[in-house]
Amino acid sequence: MMKHPGIPTHLLSTAIAAIVALATRNSQAFAPISPSFVAKPHSKLNMFTGIVEEMGKVVSLETKDDMLLWDGSRGKGTEMVVQGDVVMDGAYLGCSISVNGVCLTATELDFDNNIFKVGLAPETLRKTNLGNYATNAKSSDADAVDETKLLVNLERASEIGGRNSGHFVQGHVDNVGTIIDRWIDDNSLFFKISFPHEYMRYIVPKGFVAIDGTSLTVCDVRSDGPGGENWFTFMLVEYTQKKIIIPYKDVGDTVNIEVDVLGKYSERAWEAFVPKMEALQEKVESMERRLKELESDRDSKLGEVIPGEFIKKGSPPDDFSSKWDAPRRSAKWIRPSDDPNMEWVTIHGG
Repeated sequence: MMKHPGIPTHLLSTAIAAIVALATRNSQAFAPISPSFVAKPHSKLNMFTGIVEEMGKVVSLETKDDMLLWDGSRGKGTEMVVQGDVVMDGAYLGCSISVNGVCLTATELDFDNNIFKVGLAPETLRKTNLGNYATNAKSSDADAVDETKLLVNLERASEIGGRNSGHFVQGHVDNVGTIIDRWIDDNSLFFKISFPHEYMRYIVPKGFVAIDGTSLTVCDVRSDGPGGENWFTFMLVEYTQKKIIIPYKDVGDTVNIEVDVLGKYSERAWEAFVPKMEALQEKVESMERRLKELESDRDSKLGEVIPGEFIKKGSPPDDFSSKWDAPRRSAKWIRPSDDPNMEWVTIHGG
């Protein structure tokens, strides 16, 4: 938080929280009027950690052609309704909820049934696996529904200044990865994920990665570039296996992946820094070339016969630190040779 001279940080935090509370409370007036969809006072929450709070369930996923837009016109859009218990505590209209690692805005809240509605933008559907929930639960048996295929990881935005047991997760999924292998290692469950090569530079051994919104540690990495193998592995400890949806996924299933944003910021900072370093290096090299030219010019003048009218014998000024100093005013002090017994001379007009 930016500090203000003379104002204690805790008072600034309290003031900002109060302003946010008032602003969002007023915004609830724009919510759909419904007896079951009502808003409750919200808590001061604002970002994600990758520590999943619960597994929720997709109730419906529907694409409509008559969604009301900001200018009063109608357009096409997709809405998802999700059931969750923990994330409804402190929820408010317009709050952010992470659904499988995707930061989504709650547009309707039903506290009686603990369900909330979110909109899925076209970009969200292109970059994530949320659009697959329309067909995930279908089975060869028309009457059977695989409930595990409807599960999603849920997390409320974390409190500013609170503890972060995971890492900085924005909820901005980069792309989906595909499970290409899974195996058990004692009580750990390993997964091997294929991922587009253009994102692999952000995946490093023992680094952070968010998988379906879960903060996890990268184990092994292989990145061969376009046309080659590009994958990484991670493992789930026994406790985590019971708290998230990933163990329910099989080879061929997809996961939402968000790389560590700090890696992106570092790359951008480095890209800005490199041109300056290259310019400095070129300047240094130019100065070294010039120095060599001066040294070569100096060596060529040792023992040179100098016309008498240009020579004035004597001693250099007291502040003359080196016989190879640059010209002072209109004269250059040199010795005709390296013999220390030779007199100094000055070449006028040098």
